[in-house]
Amino acid sequence: MDSVAEVQPFDFIIVGGGTAGNSVAGRLAENPKVRVLVIEAGIGNPQEIENITTPAKAFDLRGSQYDWAYKTTMIKREDYERVEKPNTRGKVLGGSSCANYFTWIPGSKATFDDWEEFGGKDWTWDNIVGYLRKCATYHDDQKLYPKELSKVGTGGPLQISHADLIPEIEPFRDALTNAWTSKGHELNEDIYSGTMHGLTHCLDTVYKGTRQGSFLYLNGKPNVTVLSSVQSKKLIIDPTTKACTGVEAINPATGEELTLTAKYEVIVSQGVFESPKLLMLSGVGPASELKQHGIPVIVDSRHVGQNLLDHPIVPFVLRLKDGYGLDDHLLRPGQAHDGAVSAYCRDKSGPLSSGLLEMVGFPRIDERLNKYAAYRDIKAANGGLDPFGPGGQPHFELDFVPMFSSAFQWHYPIPPSGSAFTIIVDLLRPLSKGEVKLNSANPLQQANINLNFFGEDLDILAMREGVRWTYDVLTKGEGMKDIVTGDYPWEMPIHSDEAMNKVVLERSQTGFHPCGTTRLSKNIEQGVVDPQLRVHGVKNLRVIDASVIPVIPDCRPQNSVYMIAEKAADMIKAQYSSLYS
Repeated sequence: MDSVAEVQPFDFIIVGGGTAGNSVAGRLAENPKVRVLVIEAGIGNPQEIENITTPAKAFDLRGSQYDWAYKTTMIKREDYERVEKPNTRGKVLGGSSCANYFTWIPGSKATFDDWEEFGGKDWTWDNIVGYLRKCATYHDDQKLYPKELSKVGTGGPLQISHADLIPEIEPFRDALTNAWTSKGHELNEDIYSGTMHGLTHCLDTVYKGTRQGSFLYLNGKPNVTVLSSVQSKKLIIDPTTKACTGVEAINPATGEELTLTAKYEVIVSQGVFESPKLLMLSGVGPASELKQHGIPVIVDSRHVGQNLLDHPIVPFVLRLKDGYGLDDHLLRPGQAHDGAVSAYCRDKSGPLSSGLLEMVGFPRIDERLNKYAAYRDIKAANGGLDPFGPGGQPHFELDFVPMFSSAFQWHYPIPPSGSAFTIIVDLLRPLSKGEVKLNSANPLQQANINLNFFGEDLDILAMREGVRWTYDVLTKGEGMKDIVTGDYPWEMPIHSDEAMNKVVLERSQTGFHPCGTTRLSKNIEQGVVDPQLRVHGVKNLRVIDASVIPVIPDCRPQNSVYMIAEKAADMIKAQYSSLYS
């Protein structure tokens, strides 16, 4: 820490070396004379950690030293409440890009166009799609997919490719495809042009058997200094001028503190739970919340920590005939497991090279929803627009994992034998919103997180019907119906609304896709940051991460977060044109 102090001030300080933070740092450091500091709470060498770089070991990161492992209120209703730990977020240089499950999906044009209400036309699809593609380089080494998909990655640091079609699960893959099409649903390899429907082969942040993370943006950037294993304490904001000049940091292991200063700007990129916490600890947030913890109010910004959005999921498991899953290859000792390890050690191939999610489905279920008066009433009140997909967006993302997935089923034991199949039903535009508040003024104590899943009853109905729709495809569709042998660990009560509502509440989890707690906005009455991602009421301070997202993407948000970082970096370069001319 002393060596960092000696080279101050930095031109830019980025608080949080996660998905967005590293991306911004790498782009700002393209001028070799610009000095950038990245402050990261986790370790600084993710590329050396086998559990991070090996794709099929991603599920093992949950609850590890590389996980913030937040205690989180999942549901808080009058009739049901549940608090769980851990809620996984990556605590490592690279953040959740080092802990996620790889899938690379841009989202729908209609959803980004909804951002106009909050950020103006600059944040609509036509003005962000180039940034969705700038951050990656697309590979189709075996020439299996349409040539036009090369548009998806146009030269960025992340090397992305379709999930390896590993031969061990070809029969499973064929059965799933057959079941989907036999029910009259489409196959679609281009979900990258603004509309997303059908069953598709996944693009992943995996290339040649190795995870790709935001730490790659820092390669070849000696003018970026990374201060790892250090947490932020508070931002340095002059209460009179309202200008941010730096940040106070603390080493949790030693208690050593350090004051770091920036010549131009401080950029907060700590993520959806930590970024609003740091703003509040620094005197920017709802006045009542700050006063409760004895924090002097610098800017009364009532939306800080509010508008928390996430995708609730209901995972369930089906048993398959022996040999159709990867359980023996990845979960249990034996010949199949030894073969998988040998293949990966030899040339990074085989089941361990897989992101495990080869195919994803994006259905709408209008016919089912329209049967219910509660849905029809809310649709009518919404001007006749479907509340879960007003622009024709998919209602669900369906993830098909050909094994028992402990990351989503940690309450249940791993099946001791046989093949299993984990299905994740992900509600893409829930109506319920949560919040992030402070537990105390101690910067080392986690925030109070309430996802508030199913705070709106209609979310329960939608999720219930999504599970039913999916269950029907998988148990009655051609191909799959011949290899599904039952439920695990107990039968799905598919025919009872009351029992299915209970399933939704009791089995639901987070999709690990939080956003929204420092929302993009046109003024402080609408959100926390302006269309340039500058914090309302504070000079020289921006937030750049998933917390600025105003309308949740209808897919995994990884690509969206990189887009935000790329676009924001260009905004900063334009403001400081003398540095980047």
